[in-house]
Amino acid sequence: MNNTPSFQDIIYSLIGAIPKGRVVTYGTLAKMAGYPSYVRQVCQVIRKVPTGSTLPCHRIINGQGKLSVTGEHYIRHKKALMGEGIIFGPNDKIKLKQYLWEGFD
Repeated sequence: MNNTPSFQDIIYSLIGAIPKGRVVTYGTLAKMAGYPSYVRQVCQVIRKVPTGSTLPCHRIINGQGKLSVTGEHYIRHKKALMGEGIIFGPNDKIKLKQYLWEGFD
């Protein structure tokens, strides 16, 4: 019997561990999972998070410091991040040096 967690399980665990008031990039999640070249696969896993999940997916941003979602998802994610104290700068960028979470503190 294989007790090794799946890639999806690893990503879900990492997402669940992102602290309030911090963000993580797709690439950072891939590195933290032990698969640094799996950025696209991280995106695919995140797209499949079930509706109504309590995972804080709003804390995942792209490497440019921006939200990658659009429309009402963008508005909802931005409001949630602002509610956690994250400040958006010009062009709706988040300062990665200030807010990036790179692992377990």
